[in-house]
Amino acid sequence: MLASNYSTIMSTAALFLPALLLLPSLLAATAAAEGRTITVSPTCQGSCGGVDIPYPFGIGAGCYRHGFEINCTDAGGAGPVPLLANTSIPVVSLSADPPESRVLLPIRWQCYKVNVSDGKVVGNMEDTSFFNHQKNIPSQGIYRISNKHNVLFVLGCATIGIVMTFKNQTLAYSSGCMSFCRSATAAQDGQCAGDGCCKVAIQPEVTSVVFEFPNIRKEMPQMLNYSPCDYAFIVDEDNYTFQSSDLRHMDRTRTMPARLDWAIREMPSCAHAKDAADQYACKSNHSECVDSTNGTGYACKCSQGYEGNPYLVGESGCTGKHHSASLLFYPPPPSPYCSATTGAYA
Repeated sequence: MLASNYSTIMSTAALFLPALLLLPSLLAATAAAEGRTITVSPTCQGSCGGVDIPYPFGIGAGCYRHGFEINCTDAGGAGPVPLLANTSIPVVSLSADPPESRVLLPIRWQCYKVNVSDGKVVGNMEDTSFFNHQKNIPSQGIYRISNKHNVLFVLGCATIGIVMTFKNQTLAYSSGCMSFCRSATAAQDGQCAGDGCCKVAIQPEVTSVVFEFPNIRKEMPQMLNYSPCDYAFIVDEDNYTFQSSDLRHMDRTRTMPARLDWAIREMPSCAHAKDAADQYACKSNHSECVDSTNGTGYACKCSQGYEGNPYLVGESGCTGKHHSASLLFYPPPPSPYCSATTGAYA
């Protein structure tokens, strides 16, 4: 009886097997008809300097979605380094899901000197770095400085650090804090509550930033002995701990790890994006659209039970985490040693 049932099952499976094997091709054809397919050439560079470059990011023409270009640059004998396109910002990692990039941002500073004519402290304009276009997040683009992970640190013993971002040449956001030292020993390692160091949260939708240091130490030349400069930087909060020695001398070539949120920003939300099938970025048949939490736009993620790249189709896209084709097509045969009689042997 069991052998007969097994033969019936196998015969049924054999009938459906050709159609099942053709299913991926049929799904791809359907997706093509809907304008959902996308092909990334196998010649596209998949990594740079040990950093994976997942689509929608890419290196070279035809390998990335608009706005997601990565430059792979030789770092003067140190090997290739991935950079955000048209900047000198190094990339540490890129993630398709969650929509996040980890980069290294420079510090900004203003150092001071005593004016010989009147003994007042003035800014040393030959030793300053407020803004550098090549080292700044593009103001018009896919990236926003993550407000969930990053903070603004300001270091100095008579320092007001202000960070500003502009939109269409109009001030869109401004924030900052003030640090002060009551004495040369007031600042303590690991403490950032106003003595030599202060920090403030980053608001959403911040992109390209400009730093400003109003000079409030004109009458305090003695302070230059233990705090000759003002410093400010945006950093992933878990990646910096204040050291009082940073007041006397911080390496000005130092970069700070920070996180950027990115999104598909051609459309303001998923609802708008789904109405434009030819531009819709969620290509996998097992992907979902999620609205950006930092600025307008949307991103894609694999549906529950799937993993991979939601921006691609087929095996490169979202696939099942646990899948066994052998169990799907070929149920196990009945045991030759057991019969249907409970507790008995054949």
